[in-house]
Amino acid sequence: MKDSDGLLQPKKYYLGFAVLLLAFGVWFRFFAVPDPGFWKGIVISLLASLSIYNFRFYLLWKHSKEGFPFQFGTTVLSFFIHLAVLVLFIWRGEREGFVIGFFIAHFANLLILVFAR
Repeated sequence: MKDSDGLLQPKKYYLGFAVLLLAFGVWFRFFAVPDPGFWKGIVISLLASLSIYNFRFYLLWKHSKEGFPFQFGTTVLSFFIHLAVLVLFIWRGEREGFVIGFFIAHFANLLILVFAR
């Protein structure tokens, strides 16, 4: 794969994800956030993202010739999974701290995706 064809690079994604975990770890350790739901939102969002992208990389590894349709399909799948998780936790009574943490981690993961292409 060439870097210019727009396919996701797993090594770059995992490197970016490790940097993101390190950044959130430093934030958790040194800066107090009074709402524990905030950190729950971050952890749930990152776990969902990591599992979705592991599935995506597996599909791309197995079916490398059909890369774009699999990337598009898993992006749509990712959207619906994140939406379902967010709705489920809001329905269960999580407050704004969870939603803020969820979206911070979700958009940080999107920045990693830009870096990994």
